[in-house]
Amino acid sequence: MPNYNHAPYLKERLDSILAQDYPDVEVILLDDASTDESVAILKDYAQNPKVQTLVVNEKNSGNPFLQWQRGLQEATGEYVWIAESDDVAEPTLLSTLVEAMEQKHATLAFCHSQWIDSEGKPIARTQDPRWKRDFSMAGGTFVRRYLLGYSIICNASAVVFKREAAMQVDMQKVTQYTASGDRLFWIQMALQGRVAYVAQDLNRFRQHTHKVSGGAEYMGLNIVQDHAIYRLIAPMLSLSGSERRWICGYHWKAMHRPTVSAEGRISALLAWSNEPEFGRLSYLFYLLHRAKEKC
Repeated sequence: MPNYNHAPYLKERLDSILAQDYPDVEVILLDDASTDESVAILKDYAQNPKVQTLVVNEKNSGNPFLQWQRGLQEATGEYVWIAESDDVAEPTLLSTLVEAMEQKHATLAFCHSQWIDSEGKPIARTQDPRWKRDFSMAGGTFVRRYLLGYSIICNASAVVFKREAAMQVDMQKVTQYTASGDRLFWIQMALQGRVAYVAQDLNRFRQHTHKVSGGAEYMGLNIVQDHAIYRLIAPMLSLSGSERRWICGYHWKAMHRPTVSAEGRISALLAWSNEPEFGRLSYLFYLLHRAKEKC
């Protein structure tokens, strides 16, 4: 569990981790030089026999994916769950996702998430019919459909994966992308096998004003880094012209959100404008793609 300044949520989070009904759990606590009461809370929970280690950085790393890397280095189990410190899990999350991986022979499995506000109250969101039923698919197909445009895995807390496969991920490359490293991580994981999805709401994904992703979106940094990842991955998949157009269309939409600053929009446009498929017309292809996916 990587943490930075999430003291208000830690007790609820840690209790939900320790309450997992999966029989064999080793808990690794990582703190990135928090300035609130986090470390005191973590030291208290570190006395629990399920907690293997507590690592507290003296200096903030400035990169959440360096914490992911450290956690993977510390882990010894067959499966890994990156439990973000501000979220909450149902007691059956681990056991359900491990079972899905084993049944579908998958490299990773993820569940549907209920979004909650800072006080833990549910946030109402529209759910496409495709996310109301379990499925599994080849990793390459999953990357094409769900990880190069809108990244459907938007919260690590909803995912369990095989540690052996994670050892094959180029973490040096992942940590270069301070805003979008998770997208590249999930892509590299998915390309190693199959992906399984469980439609149950086993994860509660908290939304609040202190999330790292908010500042990155405002400055357009995630959209710029998404383009670098697209250029890295697209040649491996031999994407069709139609796939390229709707992927570009999604990112055209993303940079025109009101949550992106004018400066951020300019940076994002400079990155994506070199793609021949990019532009207002590509956004129409994206809308057509979304309509087709919902059918």
